[in-house]
Amino acid sequence: MVKTYGLIHEKRARGKEKKKNHVYHHSSAQKSISSGRQAVNFSFDTIHGMKLKEVEYKIPSREERKARRSEFQGSKNKEGMRSKFLKMLAAEHAQELKDLLGMTDADIALMAEGKSVNGYNVHHKLPIHGGGKNEFSNFILTPLYPHDQWHHDVIDPQICNLSAKGGKILLPWTDAMIYDPKQYGFTKNNKKVKPNYVSRVNPEKYPKIYKPEHIADANLRKRELEKFSSQQKNVNRKLVSTVVSQRLSSTR
Repeated sequence: MVKTYGLIHEKRARGKEKKKNHVYHHSSAQKSISSGRQAVNFSFDTIHGMKLKEVEYKIPSREERKARRSEFQGSKNKEGMRSKFLKMLAAEHAQELKDLLGMTDADIALMAEGKSVNGYNVHHKLPIHGGGKNEFSNFILTPLYPHDQWHHDVIDPQICNLSAKGGKILLPWTDAMIYDPKQYGFTKNNKKVKPNYVSRVNPEKYPKIYKPEHIADANLRKRELEKFSSQQKNVNRKLVSTVVSQRLSSTR
């Protein structure tokens, strides 16, 4: 049995932050999983708007996984697929990014350069570790909280019980390429339910804008900040102009 997730879903290190292996501890509420031959008995069929879909999880060789991860991240000589995906979203889905995720023009401009916006992640629907490819149809831009729950509460516990070759597991799945916070929650046959496990992800450590009740407020606050920023720039320009004029007058 695999006990850590360092090679399964490894987060990018930020700054001097050290990488840590994530260890999954079985909860008394979590029912056992039998070596990947049967799906875990979750109490829900939809998590954060993504249906649980049974897929064949085929683990590629270490070399192939490394190559696909490099292709995704990119290098000095070659642009990565993550960068290309972010550029495509900025160019073709700017209004969706604003409407669904409350992104600003500055956020979208950052994505247009192929750069990630803080608090968001490009998620592989079928992970590279399970044979997933670096294709736009296999990507979804999502806030970190639902992303981390998809991995740590649904995917990782099942991977623990797979053989080296893989097997069938349940994956959160959607055809969308941008996460829709209005579909937030856990449902079973479209009715809200409580998960039958203790989550390894603490929502208090994440931004709130992924929750539907915060979207409108987040958009309003961002617009107000942009407006204030614009007004402040105008005030600064006027102050500079006044100071320059006064100095010119005093030298005459």
